[in-house]
Formats: sequence, structure tokens, C-alpha cells
Amino acid sequence: MTTTHPIRTGRRARNAAAALLAASATVAGMIAASAPAQAADQYIALALGYINENPPVTMAGGSAISATQEQAAQGALTNCSGNGGNHCVAQVVATNACAAAASNDFGEMTGASDPSLATAQSKAKSMLQNQQGAKVIVSGCANGSTPPPPNDPPPPPPAPKQGPTVSFKTIVGGLVAHITDRSGVSSQCTYVTDGVNRSFALPANSAYDLKIVPAIPQFRNWTVTITCDNGTSTTATTYF
Repeated sequence: MTTTHPIRTGRRARNAAAALLAASATVAGMIAASAPAQAADQYIALALGYINENPPVTMAGGSAISATQEQAAQGALTNCSGNGGNHCVAQVVATNACAAAASNDFGEMTGASDPSLATAQSKAKSMLQNQQGAKVIVSGCANGSTPPPPNDPPPPPPAPKQGPTVSFKTIVGGLVAHITDRSGVSSQCTYVTDGVNRSFALPANSAYDLKIVPAIPQFRNWTVTITCDNGTSTTATTYF
């Protein structure tokens, strides 16, 4: 005769189910533990400011990377001011990407972003309405461990050219004006005073003797203005 034990069979089923649930929980825990945590967003901000506002305009750039848009933008403005920029403005903020800010000879400013740094730079330049002097002022990517190094400020504009010097010598029948170039640029000049208007060529770093003959001495001061087409001029006074 066969004897059945229903209670024991029920216990075995419950034990097997519990073991299966425990194993499933362990596997699920292993899967969850192996899933990588999502990296926090990184923001890069770029700013531009004026160094010289007269065409051709020169600009300074600033950049910063931070975990928030606001901090990145503020850091870029601070960096821009530190690089010599005035009236700095945040041009672009990119999230987990690259960015570029561009300008031209007239002070137009644009900003663009893209996963590719080269593409961001190209986009920023192409957005300028006038391409004269178009160039990228500052660029970078948000994946750097530290902010990109600040851009070196553009070189200062060249010093203005000096006007010519002039000295006078009385000669028989008139006057000689000895005019010497100091600009280093050949030019066409005019000599103007009361009743006299003469044109002459002035070679670079050379001198020219302009004879004003005939001229009758009037024993008074004469104001002479010499203006050249290289942007220089000189005003002098002579007694004759």
C-alpha cells in the first residue's frame, strides 16, 4: 500500500518557489548593479567683448565649463573681461558639445555649437552677415576636465603714423620748405598756406625741398598745413 504525504509535498513546492524568487532577485540585483550611472551634463559657455570698437574691430574671447548653464555663462563673461574685453556678452552655451564664437572687422558677433569642434567653428563664421575679417575668436568643447585656456588677446592696433617734419629756409626770391617723411609710407602730399597750394610726392623715409618762388617777404607769421594721402598731416608756422 502506498501512503501519500500531501503536507510535505506542499512544503516542497513552497520551498522551491521561494528559492526561485530568491534567485531571480539576486540576478535582478546583479543586472541593476552592473548598469552604469549616467554622467552629469557639462556646459561650455563662450563670451565676446570689444578691445577696439573702431573698424577693423578687435575682440577678446572668454570661455568657461561648469555643471550649470548659469555658472558657465558667468565664468565666460569673467574670463572675457580678464582678457581685455569690454561690454562682454555671452554668445553661446553648449551642453555636452563643442562651441565657437566668431566676429568680423565690423564687430558683428555670432555663436554656434555642434558635437564637432571644426563644425561649430565653421557654423559660427558662416553665420556672420559680412565676411570681411571673419574669424573665430574663441572655441572649445564641454568634455574637457578643465576649462579651455584663455585666448591671448589680439595685438593692439598699430600706432598712428607720424606726420612729416618741415623746416624753412629763405632763399633769393622766395622760400624753401624742407619736408621729411616720418611715416615710412610713400605718399602724395599738398602744401597749403595763404595764397599757396602745391602738390608733391614724398618718398618713404626721404625728404623733399619745396621751393616757393617767387615769394615776397611780408614779415609776418604764415601757417602752413601739409597733408598726405597716407593719413598723415603736419601744421607749422614760419616767419617770412
